Amino acid sequence: MKILIKEVGFYLLFLVLVTFLTSLINLLGVNSTITNLFLFIFNGLAFFILGFKNGLRSKDKGFLAGIKIGLILLVILFIVNIFLSQKMFSLALLIYYLVLILSATLGGMLGINKKKEEN
Repeated sequence: MKILIKEVGFYLLFLVLVTFLTSLINLLGVNSTITNLFLFIFNGLAFFILGFKNGLRSKDKGFLAGIKIGLILLVILFIVNIFLSQKMFSLALLIYYLVLILSATLGGMLGINKKKEEN
């Protein structure tokens, strides 16, 4: 449980940092499409890394470990989105969330495979 809280804290810190960086990029006059792409890539990378770390700690079924951490992080992201956005739900947002879950799942699967290779 401590590890899970630590990972969620890491993700929240990461989210604040990326939000700050994207805001700074927006203030510099960069197109919002590029800023959204930047946010998407780094969010997907964070989900992948945390899924990978969770897969390394898992005993078996790394995809379930990845899905578990992905869903927890997705709930946090959804709550943040509710407070910061006027749009509650859209098809693009659903696809975005699915890609993030798949990223965490892939990270979990690769993490459990990396662990089995080391043993």
